[in-house]
Amino acid sequence: MSDKKYIVNLLPHGRQINARPERSLMEALMDQSIFLRSDCGGKGSCGKCRVKIVSDNGETDFKEACQVIVSEDISVEIPESSMLSSHIITKAAASLPPAFKDRFKDVEGEDHYGIATDLGTTTIAIYLCNTSNGRVVSSLAVKNPQALYGDDVMSRIGAVGQDAKNLKRLQRLVVRAIEWGIKELISSCGLKEEMASQMVTVGNPTMIHIFAGVDPESIGFSPYQPAFYESRNIQSDDLGFTLKNFSIQILPQVSGFIGGDIISAAIAVDLENQPEGTLLVDLGTNGELMLKGKNGFFATSCATGPAFEGASLSCGMQAIPGAINRVKIEGLQNLPEYSLINPSKSSRTKPSGVCGTGVISAVAQFLKNDIIAPGGLFNKKDKIGSLQNEGPGKVHYILAPKDDSSDGKAVFISQKDIRSVQLGKSALITGIEFLLKEAGFDRPGKIIIAGAFGTFLDKGDMMTLGMIPAMDPARVEVAGNSAGAGAIMVLCANAYLEKAIQLADKIKIVDLACNQDFQEVFVKKLNFPV
Repeated sequence: MSDKKYIVNLLPHGRQINARPERSLMEALMDQSIFLRSDCGGKGSCGKCRVKIVSDNGETDFKEACQVIVSEDISVEIPESSMLSSHIITKAAASLPPAFKDRFKDVEGEDHYGIATDLGTTTIAIYLCNTSNGRVVSSLAVKNPQALYGDDVMSRIGAVGQDAKNLKRLQRLVVRAIEWGIKELISSCGLKEEMASQMVTVGNPTMIHIFAGVDPESIGFSPYQPAFYESRNIQSDDLGFTLKNFSIQILPQVSGFIGGDIISAAIAVDLENQPEGTLLVDLGTNGELMLKGKNGFFATSCATGPAFEGASLSCGMQAIPGAINRVKIEGLQNLPEYSLINPSKSSRTKPSGVCGTGVISAVAQFLKNDIIAPGGLFNKKDKIGSLQNEGPGKVHYILAPKDDSSDGKAVFISQKDIRSVQLGKSALITGIEFLLKEAGFDRPGKIIIAGAFGTFLDKGDMMTLGMIPAMDPARVEVAGNSAGAGAIMVLCANAYLEKAIQLADKIKIVDLACNQDFQEVFVKKLNFPV
């Protein structure tokens, strides 16, 4: 590849940045910490990263930044609606346990600050904390820009395998996103950048490997082992941060798919002191499970897929304003009722798409109203008003008609979307059943749902779809972003780092990939419960 770089002139202010050849305009902007919306993960289908390209003769053309390959000097104007800062993602609160708060009850003294980061495959949650009193000062969450290289960890591993330079590119993307978030938080609180002197970062092993600049190739093939297991303390300069140099602590990893995020979540929910048979479920692009057994802890991971995060849906989007997040069907001839994520109470936001919780809610309503069969296929009945058939395999259910949407395009659930939900829920419930069996339990005594996605789900919907075992809803607890909470605890009190290291040594991994019966059970679980 040539060392030549092209100039991108940012209008109307005239700032100039360099763009490497064969890279998209979106990546060039990300390199300079300019983040655009990317609801579809850089596939060119959502239209949210649209920018105005201005030619030398003054002619203009609107294009998606993720689809523009920079091959010459260009001038670009970025609409405010395309900027990510206008659409920070809703992230579940990090609920800190009473025992942690008690540590700081009578603490007084000079304020010190640090950053806790939950580095997810789809979403990055960043918390600015006062480490002197254990309090979260402010927080935000942004889409992981690595989604340009694929929705899941195997896609990211594959990208590194295709081109060794992609490891540095993927690392740079996530470092720039975290740094952008840190600056936003510090600025909004009126603090100075040098006041944040340390950071704790948790994530699944692939995300942590890439963040640390370590090739994750060994996670991508059997026996799926990480390149390193131990907790590490790294200097931010070594990872490419431009902020003042500070230390970054990462937690230990147990296997290629069980890492510091589930360990962090287990610390936050005090799994060690929960009753035997308590199951911790951390839901996201990957489903990570940990069970307190009679004689130790058991853990496994299952690829639930990007549908739960909204990334792969026909009209999917992140959990940001304009996303349908709840559906209710009253009468088959009527359009459904829905609610939107909309922090503004002064004006009504029109729907732009549907997020993960929205599709789970919708499919649960389909089942309850006999709109789909247990096998997942639409019941093609004339009396279902919202059901449209536009050709073979093109049946879909309209949630919001085009006249009611924000962009003049109907928001709908397709047959393919339902299949994605089936694949995700089947992976999850199969993983749960194998984990229980290995630990000698028929069913869990208690379930703790962690993760931003799980926080906003209805427990009844999860049981209706067969995502979790049917049980008394009172025994299903929602814990918020426990991985983020655990990161905050480690940041503020070193004793929790020791707890994490000790817990990692006690976990027995249940390897689903090597289990010959997994695929058979997985296929059986694709159907929804009758």
